[in-house]
Amino acid sequence: MNLPANRLVVVGTGVAGLVTALSAAPRPVLLVGGSPPGSGGCTALAQGGIAAAMAFDDSAAEHARDTLAAGAHHNDHDAVHYLVGDAGRAVRWLQAQGVVFDRDGDGLQLGREGGHGCSRIVHAGGDASGQALLQALADAARRAPHITWRAPAWLDAIRLCDGRVSGVALIEAWTPPQELECAELVLATGGCGALFAATTNPASADGNGLALALACGARLRDAEFVQFHPTAMDVEQEGALPLITEALRGAGARLVDDQGRAVMDGHHAMGDLAPRDHVARRVWECRQAGTRVWLDATP
Repeated sequence: MNLPANRLVVVGTGVAGLVTALSAAPRPVLLVGGSPPGSGGCTALAQGGIAAAMAFDDSAAEHARDTLAAGAHHNDHDAVHYLVGDAGRAVRWLQAQGVVFDRDGDGLQLGREGGHGCSRIVHAGGDASGQALLQALADAARRAPHITWRAPAWLDAIRLCDGRVSGVALIEAWTPPQELECAELVLATGGCGALFAATTNPASADGNGLALALACGARLRDAEFVQFHPTAMDVEQEGALPLITEALRGAGARLVDDQGRAVMDGHHAMGDLAPRDHVARRVWECRQAGTRVWLDATP
């Protein structure tokens, strides 16, 4: 394949890879993914939605305050303020790409999730936000004239020249690796959640992109922070556990023990809607003490 000299190669076809490829226009992009368009990865499994201060009684400053508190102020403050300040614009950009968010009358329907002081979660298809995002962005990428999509294809190696990325080796349909030159490379290959025994991540979240980046001399940042979703269905099965959306707690569901006592009472001012690390830690403490934890959605 003859590639333009300024070709950008993006590996990964979840929301990160698709948004990167679409936003690079009009620069030519080679998009590489191991799953067929619109499937695979973690994006399709995401249920809740996207946080953005879009309500009349909300603000980017309030969103930033909640985000910094949830991060125990280990956050990069500049990154947080950029994130919350541009969240509304990002939602509108996604709508322009074809994402249809749930509406409530004339405005967007906003849910509430852990760590947020008010309802600011934009969602699609009820609890199918990830799949709606993935499908719309995949359709937009197929239509985009600047994107060449190779799927299924897998990144086998990265070629370096004088310490800089100069090419990649790809495998398609179990054929020998094919080497391609590239000007720059973005690895949007997901995290390493599948390395844990109990996870809501798919098997593909095995950290291979991180390992390749390390082998090339890249410096990882904040790799010690691994987020555990507090509520998954505790069932005996191989692979990812079924996720139970945080939106249920936002709608009033409570975490209780075998005796029906609320396990978060007295542990955080936000109770069941405390930031995820607080809730996950409390669930772990209960399990260590031999107590099961249930999600009571009776209300």
